[in-house]
Amino acid sequence: MDDNTIDRREALRWMAWLSASSVAGSLTLRGAERGDASPTRHPHIFINAEERTGLRSIASVRKSIQSGIPRKIWELIQAECDAERGVAAMTARSVFEGRYLAAAEQNNPDYTICHAAGQRILRNALAMLITEKEVYRETALKQIWALIDETVWPDWIDQAHTRFGHPVDLRTGMLSQDVAIGFDWLYPYLSDDERERILEGLDRRGIQPFFTSMEQDPWWSHDLNNWYTVIIGGLGIAGMALGDAHPRSQELIDLSLGKMRDYLSIYGAGGEFNESVAYSNATRIPVNYFYAYYYHLSGGKNILSDHPFPQTAEWTIYATLPPGRYAAFGDGHVGATPMVGFMTAIATATHNPVIQGFCERHLETDSNPFLLLWFDPSIESSSPEGRLPRGRAFRDNGAHLYSRTDWNPESTAMVVYGKAKRDHNHDHNDVGQVCIDAMGQRMIVDPGSPSAYPADFFEKNRWKYYNASTVGHNVPMFGNREQRSQAHTRGVKGGIDFDSINGRILQADFDDDKGGFWQLDLSRAYDGVASVTRTVVHLFPGFVAVLDEGELVEAEEISLRWHTIEPAPPSDRGDFLVSSQGVGLAGRVEVVKGNLIGHKMRRQIYEAPFDRERSGGLLEQRREPYVETSLLDKSYRVLTLFVLIPDGSSTEGWSNDGEIWCIRTADAECRVRLGESILTVTNLSNDTEIQVELS
Repeated sequence: MDDNTIDRREALRWMAWLSASSVAGSLTLRGAERGDASPTRHPHIFINAEERTGLRSIASVRKSIQSGIPRKIWELIQAECDAERGVAAMTARSVFEGRYLAAAEQNNPDYTICHAAGQRILRNALAMLITEKEVYRETALKQIWALIDETVWPDWIDQAHTRFGHPVDLRTGMLSQDVAIGFDWLYPYLSDDERERILEGLDRRGIQPFFTSMEQDPWWSHDLNNWYTVIIGGLGIAGMALGDAHPRSQELIDLSLGKMRDYLSIYGAGGEFNESVAYSNATRIPVNYFYAYYYHLSGGKNILSDHPFPQTAEWTIYATLPPGRYAAFGDGHVGATPMVGFMTAIATATHNPVIQGFCERHLETDSNPFLLLWFDPSIESSSPEGRLPRGRAFRDNGAHLYSRTDWNPESTAMVVYGKAKRDHNHDHNDVGQVCIDAMGQRMIVDPGSPSAYPADFFEKNRWKYYNASTVGHNVPMFGNREQRSQAHTRGVKGGIDFDSINGRILQADFDDDKGGFWQLDLSRAYDGVASVTRTVVHLFPGFVAVLDEGELVEAEEISLRWHTIEPAPPSDRGDFLVSSQGVGLAGRVEVVKGNLIGHKMRRQIYEAPFDRERSGGLLEQRREPYVETSLLDKSYRVLTLFVLIPDGSSTEGWSNDGEIWCIRTADAECRVRLGESILTVTNLSNDTEIQVELS
């Protein structure tokens, strides 16, 4: 058929299909009636039928799986595909390890089942391309047929999201993308009838509901979060994958491209994601989108080599602590390992050896077919040591600060990390938070998320759960009041003025040979205060001083908590010892100014009725311990000191004489001097010193 014509049979076929699908509006056949466009050649998203510079071809993928990491990934893909031969298609009622049982019982298409169904399609479609074995095609199609059949999969929307009043949600974006990519990859092996059946189902279940939703101006088309990217980006990738097989593909691409570019505005200058580190793996969605767009254009400029992608990869490297877990700020599981699969695409686009080395170290090979197509084993890899500074202040979004003794990925002497601002979406009242890891162990900690999200965790009762509350963090608290925040209401359009309630970095400096410090102004994060500052000093290898000081509007109770990985009862003078896995951290809380009430060890608990997760079950009562220092005054000055005891042996603790505090361990001696305007931390064992002029 000529590019500029369409025969009667083809026209009648499209008219019948569009009528059956109730597709409204003026439509054009992209590529069929545009003289400047050639018909789409399938497959073409993430893998090409033919060799093209800078793009993966079927032949090159077949060659890559002969050895190394690609071979491991392929073996996992093939093993899962072989295990799926002849089995029933997944439905929203399917139960398997990791599936939330209540969702299965409710026939609800939650994230887990939608992801699993999509992965089954993609795994088997890719296996078909690589091996050309018919059984893989059959498995992929069986899952597609189930998904587009409303009697088998009643919904492409999570039941919890119908309250927003739009016909699509996250699940629609996920399934539309995966079915469309499956169509692209399987295309050479599909009959005309099979292609039409997939197109009709995808149009009916995903594309037309999406256009209907966009006409309703949904909140998620404005809020720059994962709803925005999963739905808009997912349908955009669907348009790319379908190419000229669907008459509105270009509309999907055009609508999504500008919005996905706008989404990149959430990243800071240093690549800072605007949510907690554990949720920063949402970056995989724009990575997926723009990598697909690179293939859609058949090469050329790869947007993944531009800001913010290389920068956010480095930000993630800083936020990953030995031996391999995220810094526990905001929502997230405190022991979660970094998800680096999407970062392999950034490494491939940039040929950055540090990003590649980080990926190789933390990559957990799995059967995700995208991983096989993104990872390039030919790229040089290296450690961050000597290439990235050991300490750094990130000033945007959560404004994280990190100081590490070295870049040893298994166990460095100490990592001190904190933040000056609050995150978006999955934020906690943790402005000013400070945590400490020592010898690869969490010592001064953040509780992270509860065991499951309560139904009202993202609404007005969020601060009733200590995980999100000021009381669950290592920050000052005044009059038992929460830090300032703005109302949490999902599904409502509108922004939040974070600057008015954030802290700010007054000064920060780092030296690869000595350590580093930072000073924060936290005043805007609190009501009832004139000024609140926090100064943190980390002197290598394992000395930390934290100075909290401020002025209140009136005298009231002031409290400071230090959450410890294990119980650490304090003495009457404020000494406590944190011990975990043979590592010790000797602490001392000294009230330099203010009327001391006392030091106590307490435990966090959930109080009824705020003790249940969203299905009604009880939350896990972990009873995390913390040391609390309380005082009553209008102004205060509290100095908290920590020293690493690598072997966990006993120590006499901190002694003080006026404005000087000292401690001696088996292998070091530290002195801290606090004057009116200067804080000095000295390692007497090697004559290194950090001095901070207090603002």
